[in-house]
Amino acid sequence: MSAKNFLCTCVLALFLFACGHDSLNEYASEGVPSATMSAEKSYYGDDEEIEMDASRTAEAPLPPSGQDTETDKPRQQRIIYTAAARARVESLDTAMARITSLITRNGGYISNQHRTNSTYEHTAQLTIRLPAGALDGAMKFLPEIATEIDYQNLDSRDVTAQWLDLESRLQTKRDVRDRYIDILRNRAQKVEDILNAEEKIRVITEEIEAKEGQLRYLRDQVSLSTLTLELYETVEYRNTGPTVTRGFFSKLTDSLAFGWGMIQEIVLGLVAIWPLLILGAGVFFVVKRWRSKRSGK
Repeated sequence: MSAKNFLCTCVLALFLFACGHDSLNEYASEGVPSATMSAEKSYYGDDEEIEMDASRTAEAPLPPSGQDTETDKPRQQRIIYTAAARARVESLDTAMARITSLITRNGGYISNQHRTNSTYEHTAQLTIRLPAGALDGAMKFLPEIATEIDYQNLDSRDVTAQWLDLESRLQTKRDVRDRYIDILRNRAQKVEDILNAEEKIRVITEEIEAKEGQLRYLRDQVSLSTLTLELYETVEYRNTGPTVTRGFFSKLTDSLAFGWGMIQEIVLGLVAIWPLLILGAGVFFVVKRWRSKRSGK
């Protein structure tokens, strides 16, 4: 190759290299690679955000220690407490005064009281209603006023399920009644529809009142416990003297008086039915004459 041809080849190569470099710069200036990188960046950025959201969901904040969620809160138990006791006391009047004072201080009352006396003992039977929290204190107070306790019983009955069932049924019936009231006010147009809605409301209202009565009874039994307490005081036996016996003549007199009273009652009874006696006598006379005439023929 001549020097002239070699020089032309080098110049052509330099020219082609310069053109290629300018094309690459122009391609880069048009933003194609930058757009691709931004798309890739956006893609990976979305994945990172999704991953972060998932981690936040997986690592949800826990409730503070010592606090329970709504589902973890235990249901309040509804328990009816009943107790019974029998005890001997030194002085019945003193024991009654002390137990009455205790009941009054704790917000209770005596619902029933019955007192009897015999030749051997004086007895007082009490039915006491006390707040549920005061029943235990009353049972512990009993040894302080009694010299001897014959028996002491405490029973409990859990009515939580029954309580919750009544509340649920009440809420359901109230919702149904509200819907019927809405129908009666806004939708019922015919007289028949109005009467049907009113009848449904009446029936459901009666059922609601019955359930509310049951719930009030349970609430009363749960809030106030029942204590049946029998206190007695022994007394020295006192002889009442010989028993008076009745003699023969005394019994005879009573028998004669009873017989005379019976005769009077019979006579008064016959006088009371005199119309029937006259009617019966007339019928008997007519029948007798009729038979005598037939036999004469």
